[in-house]
Amino acid sequence: MDKLMSVLLIGGLIRFVLPTILPRLPLNLSSSIEIATPLTSFKSLQEAFYYLQHDINLYDGGVNHHPPLLVILLNAIDEYLPRRLGEIVFNGVFTGVDLIIACRLIHINKWYNKHMSQRTGRSIQGFSDDLIAAFYLFNPLLILTNISHSTLCFTLMAITESLYQLVIRRNLPRSVISMAIASYLSFRPIFLIIPLLGLAHSLDRDWKTVYAHGIGLFTSACGILVLTSFMMTASFQFLDLCYGIVIKFNKITPNLGLWWYIFTEMFDFFTPFYVGVFNLFSIIFVIPFTLRLFEFNHKSAKPTGDAFLAVVTSYIWLSFTKSYPAVGDLAFALSLIPIFKDTVIPHCKYPFLTALVLLVGLLLSPIFYYCWIVLGTGNSNFFYSINLVWGIVHGLILTDLVWGKLIFDYIELNDVPAEQIPKLRLTQI
Repeated sequence: MDKLMSVLLIGGLIRFVLPTILPRLPLNLSSSIEIATPLTSFKSLQEAFYYLQHDINLYDGGVNHHPPLLVILLNAIDEYLPRRLGEIVFNGVFTGVDLIIACRLIHINKWYNKHMSQRTGRSIQGFSDDLIAAFYLFNPLLILTNISHSTLCFTLMAITESLYQLVIRRNLPRSVISMAIASYLSFRPIFLIIPLLGLAHSLDRDWKTVYAHGIGLFTSACGILVLTSFMMTASFQFLDLCYGIVIKFNKITPNLGLWWYIFTEMFDFFTPFYVGVFNLFSIIFVIPFTLRLFEFNHKSAKPTGDAFLAVVTSYIWLSFTKSYPAVGDLAFALSLIPIFKDTVIPHCKYPFLTALVLLVGLLLSPIFYYCWIVLGTGNSNFFYSINLVWGIVHGLILTDLVWGKLIFDYIELNDVPAEQIPKLRLTQI
């Protein structure tokens, strides 16, 4: 058995065996606010199953925030199989989702190395297939997200499939449809269509075809999903409880984000204004990332930019500004970063500092939450301070990636000799 098969097998067994021998583990983990949110919780999904099986409106009581089609599809497992067998099938489904993501990332990594080698005229060597799979499958945050049966896993699979269809299959329709599914499941990926179309444009495609067909197909796919959901529920109530809650943030619960504490302290009179500001802040940097990292391939000049990096940085920014984030959001971004092993990563300045800040945030978050909620020896400021640390991690990663890419472009444009690269000192003007 080769290394890749060993990684896939062990990663799959961890995700399948643990919740199988410990049936209560998914429900216990879904109670953690770091791992699950009201929009992705397996507990609320089971509540939706109960409503559906007893002919109750899926969105009565404001507990369920999962889109109707996802609930209906997964309900088939819960309703028509014996309880224990259904739990095992759920374990298998979530395990399969993560294995698919890992395999897709392997192909994306191969494409990126080949693509950058062609653009730069030199050999770009990335991590091996088994390591790329290991970065995803052995990431403890992604393992916890999967074992908790967070529906975030399906969103991540749709985003990965969208990138795979675009860069490997060169199939723009399937790519934008996959991104529409991700947007349907979690709303925020709707803004990733901007860097995704920028990536499609950079792959030697006609810009009229990319933007006209891409936007048209994306809008149509989203519309079909919404109309199908309406036909299944006979109501548009799901729009407010699945997507309106993300925009309006009318269910204030502690999480890893920056929204909840501010709106807890906010006077009601100012809330609409700041909700608008926070939503604008959430999307405002997606277009600059896309434009600054757009791949220009002029015949008279060396190529610059990295449209795939634009997708990754946009995703990290959306993770940072989400109203209901979880550890799985950033963990997925961390599994994408190794793809830039021979381009951006060698020029990053603060990987050790970023790792330490991330570790501090992960260790202190459950401790401070426990002190606040269970012991009562702290207050919300304790936990929110860790939210700020979590935000700093996103900021460090973003600035390091962008700055590393700028250094890489400088080296390529100016033909800096390899022996001079370690001595290179650049600054922004």
